[in-house]
Amino acid sequence: MSKDGTQRSAGSTPVRLGPLEMAVLDVLWQAGPQRVTSVHERVGVPRRLTHNTIHSTLERLVRKRLAMRRREGRAYEYRAVVSRAEWIARAMSAVLDAVPGDDPAHMLAGFVELAERSGMTTLEELERIVAERRRALSEENES
Repeated sequence: MSKDGTQRSAGSTPVRLGPLEMAVLDVLWQAGPQRVTSVHERVGVPRRLTHNTIHSTLERLVRKRLAMRRREGRAYEYRAVVSRAEWIARAMSAVLDAVPGDDPAHMLAGFVELAERSGMTTLEELERIVAERRRALSEENES
């Protein structure tokens, strides 16, 4: 996210997401395509929100091009357009863009510090991801 709390949508237009929109998007990421009723059961009921509130939230995500809907019988089924990994990558990119200077080394050092604070397992996972990415890039360069 940028300094003003925005995130770029699938079409690169800045959008602002509130906690309810993030919770609904998280359900779409975890459970895949869902009808309003299912999302309401998982997000709305615990928060004492109406079915209409969840429906409106899903429609806002569609307008922000972060979700899409498809008619299934008499109801719509909603699914995320952007993956969680893509969302996180965009958020990280926006943070990097907001940091003064051209050298991303400070941000990367901060990220490693965060991974370390999360525990050794997280730091090892970060190392595994970096090694995997290096292998993929090396294979691309060889072909």
